[in-house]
Amino acid sequence: MQRTLSFRAADDSTVLLEEPTTVFRLTPACERGAGQLGIAAGRKARVELRNEGGHLLDYWIYQVN
Repeated sequence: MQRTLSFRAADDSTVLLEEPTTVFRLTPACERGAGQLGIAAGRKARVELRNEGGHLLDYWIYQVN
């Protein structure tokens, strides 16, 4: 089963990065840094775990370093 991590800006939901994954739930290891997301450190990002049908399985909001 294909899953996707979708990283969005928490304030306006702009898609910052999407990548395939094999994780079953989100943990701090799923976080990406400012350089990888192309946003300033200190902003909040929302990472979403979605299945192949696009259904939301889990989400995590964190402050980007």
